[in-house]
Parts: sequence; structure tokens; C-alpha cells
Amino acid sequence: MVAPAASPPASGPAAASDFARIRDEALDVLLADSPSVARDLGLHEYDGRVAPLSAAGIAERIDKLHATERALAAVRSEPLGPEDALDRAELQHWVAGRLFYLVDLDAPHKLPQAYEEPFEVNVYIDRDYAPLERRAAQLVAQEEAALGEVVHARENLTVPLSKPIAEVAARNFAGFASYLRGDVVKVFGAVGEPALRARFAKANTALSRRAEELAAWLKKESPRGDQSHLLGPNRFRKLLEVQEGLSIPLDAFERMNEDDLAENRRAYEALAQTAVPRPVEEAKLFATAAHMMGDAKAFISAKAIVTLPNDDHVVVRETPPYERWNSASIDMSGPFEPARSAFYQLTIPDRSWPAAKRAEYLGSLGDLLGTTIHEVFPGHFVQGRWAERAPTRVQKAFGNYAFVEGWAHYSEQMMIDEGFGAEDPANRLAMLHGALLRNCRFAASVGMHARGMSLEAAEERFVHDCHQDRPTAHEQAVRGTFDPGYFAYTLGKLQILSLRAEARAKLGPAFSLQRFHDALLAHGAPPVALIHDRVLHDLGLP
Repeated sequence: MVAPAASPPASGPAAASDFARIRDEALDVLLADSPSVARDLGLHEYDGRVAPLSAAGIAERIDKLHATERALAAVRSEPLGPEDALDRAELQHWVAGRLFYLVDLDAPHKLPQAYEEPFEVNVYIDRDYAPLERRAAQLVAQEEAALGEVVHARENLTVPLSKPIAEVAARNFAGFASYLRGDVVKVFGAVGEPALRARFAKANTALSRRAEELAAWLKKESPRGDQSHLLGPNRFRKLLEVQEGLSIPLDAFERMNEDDLAENRRAYEALAQTAVPRPVEEAKLFATAAHMMGDAKAFISAKAIVTLPNDDHVVVRETPPYERWNSASIDMSGPFEPARSAFYQLTIPDRSWPAAKRAEYLGSLGDLLGTTIHEVFPGHFVQGRWAERAPTRVQKAFGNYAFVEGWAHYSEQMMIDEGFGAEDPANRLAMLHGALLRNCRFAASVGMHARGMSLEAAEERFVHDCHQDRPTAHEQAVRGTFDPGYFAYTLGKLQILSLRAEARAKLGPAFSLQRFHDALLAHGAPPVALIHDRVLHDLGLP
């Protein structure tokens, strides 16, 4: 379907025997650049740490990333075995992605989201990896370190900011303030010796105040904002290269989505004539989602869809306040985490809304079924647990946007195609509605960032071409301003479908869905373009 971007040519004499050292050093640089990612992966040696956010600190981070980029490019490809070769390619993509964010997007000056990481402390609550008092001490260390870094946000951010990005960031920081004052105090306020409790009270109060101040400042600045979030065609092409390993003309990239959108729209509009969605009962939301999880898990085993790597329990809970921009998500322990946990998070609509608006936000039972497939079985949760079994530390740690979201989105269609929920045609209708949503994300991403489409025009595409309600259309168009890579859902799904069709054609009667899915998931979450040949090889194909 698409060609992978060429790897940089070897430029130096570094021998393959040196690669283990270079790989470990590169991974260390990347994890130090984003300690919250390391903590999410379960690497608690990064507890209490915050990446430098001063101008000098950011410059030093960029220099280290460039040095890592050069070291990886100097490794000769020929002597590397298949796992080392994949590790090198993934590290190169990871480094390129961080540099794109820090340099090409100029995130420290233009994106308030660059200053959210110091406020991300949920790992100390959600991961039971150590006694509560030890986690409290690490939390306090992070909050104290954060207070020394978040002061640089106002120094670095250059106004005017992007209007939609500033609006979203203001809500996020307000959510952090609420979370710090609420859940964090409830868990840690009375933990430990008096000295630790005093440090916690001082640091947590101060950090929540900093979050409130940033929220208020951003709310004030947003009306004066501009459209500086737009990438333009050249940076958009570079995003495709660094994020997905793709070198493809924009016309061809756009066409793959438009063809899929047209097919999904025809199927949706035909089925909508007869299928009748049933509403979700808000009072039963969590219980219904838990029941759907059990049904999906049983179906996967009965139909040999994919090997389930473990029997971990997933808890359904309400979304924390700082993540309420997302209607649903999975929050799960990482591949290196000794204490396993998984939370399927669902957002309850604002209780001040009228009943009709609340019901609209919750959607139908078919929507909830698709969300449960996407987030849990066999979507993000299963893929994340498979990543724990990847053969190398790099493959365990790296997560490509289109692979991760593409697998989850692909799972929605695949499960319905295999007969899950077949008793109610509205389940397929909901799946197609979700596919159209992702199609319009793709269209909005290309349109806004490479074709000059306005935010208002992107919103209209969600409404008229993809059958989304007006509030959803507005929210999703705005998301494209700060998440230009959200074409990844449809891209990854189409790449997986293409690879599956190729494997099925070559294997013939020997093809099985479980065998294909197990091969696809066996190496973590690399760009599909990088893993294409490896999957076919693992299936016994030349």
C-alpha cells in the first residue's frame, strides 16, 4: 500500500558489536527526555524526576537527541540481526519524533501541552508497585522538582498561541488542579511521617496553584490566539516520515482515506434505514461495560481470534478530571511494571447538562460495545499485554501511533466481521459510525495541516460526510489542531487489513486469524511499514 521511508545511510565506522551499548545509551536519553513515559512503562528509577524546561535545559535535551541520532545513523545495518535491526529502526523513529516535536513544532514556545508532564502524578496512585509511603515520597519529590520547572512555561511560551490549542490546554490544567486538590490529597494527605506530610501539603498546594494560574492565563490568552498550529505541507510530510516511516505523495495518502470513507458512508447510510440503536442507561454504564468486556473476552477465546497473553483483571472506573476531554481510555501498567493494573475509564457527562444532552454524550449500546472492543478486548489492553512479551527492551518500550490506534480501530471492525454482536444490526451500524469518525479525523488532519482547510470547514466534514453530531464534530475538529497525527487510526487499520490480505493470499488454507494476529503483535508496536516483512517471515513466508 505504502512504501517505508528509507533509513539514513550508514555514515561511520561503528561496528555491530557496539550496537548494544549505543542502543542502551539511546534508550536512556529518550527516557530521560520524558520521565513520565518511563514511569508509565514501569521504570520506577525515573520516579520523582522531571525533564528540564528552562531554555538552557531544552537546548541541552535537543543536543543530546541530535547526538543520539548521529550515533544510531553510524551503525552499519548489514551485520545486525533481525531484533537489533528493528531496535535500531524504532529508536531512530523515536528520536526523530522527539526532535520533530521539540524543533519542528517548537513545542516549548508554541504548545502549552509541553508543560503538562510535570503535573502527571497519577502513576503513584494507580500503580501499587511499592508501599504507599514510598510512593508518597516519590510523588513529593516529583512535585518539588516540578515547581522548579513549570515556572519556565510562562517564560518560554510565546504569544499569540494557537487559539484552539490554548483553549484545550486551559481545560487540561484546570483538570490537573482539580485532581491534585482532590484525589491526590485523599490518597496521600495523611501518609507518612509528619515531615513528609508537611512537604506534601506545601508542594501539592503550590503545584495545584501553578496549574490554576496556567489555566487562567491560557483562558485569558486564547481569545487573542491565532492559527499557528497549522503545519503546512512540508512539515506534514515530515510528520508522516518521522511518525509512521512513510514516504508517500500527499494525493495518494489522502486518496486511501477518501476511498475508505466513501465505502463506509455507503454501508452506514444503507444500514441506518433499518438498524435501531438502543441507548445506554447512565446508571448502568459501568456494569454494562464490564459485562461487554466479559462477552468479548469469551468470544476471542471461543473463535480463536488472538492469543490472550494473560488473565489480568480490568477495572471499570470514571475518568480522572484531567483526562475528561477523552470519553474513554485504558490506563494500564506498563511492560516493565512489577505491579499489574488496568483501568477501563469512561467519562460521565457533566451533571449540569440537561438529560437529552447527557444521553447524547453516552451514545448507544453499540457505541459502548465498539469502545469496549477498542480499549480492552482485543484492543489496547490485549496489545499492551502482548508488548510485555516482545523480545527486547526497545520493542517493549516503543509505541507507534498508527500501530497502537490502528490495531484498536481494526479490532472494532474485525470483531464485528467475525460475528461478535451479530444479534443486533445496530452494533455494525455503530462500528461504521466509529469508522466514519476516524475517516474524518484523517480528512481533517490532511485538510487543515496540508490543504488550507479551516477549522470550521473541518467541522462541517465531520457533520455532513461522517454523520457526527455538531458537538462531536467541533470537539474532533479542534483535536486535529493539537493532534495532527490522528490520521493514525484509519491509517493503521488500513495497513493491517492490507497486510492481512497479503498474508491470507500467500498462505491460502494455512492462514488463520489467530496465527496472523499473534505474529503481528509479537514485536511490540512498531510502525506497520517497519514490521511488514517481519510478520510475513514469522508466518513462514519468504
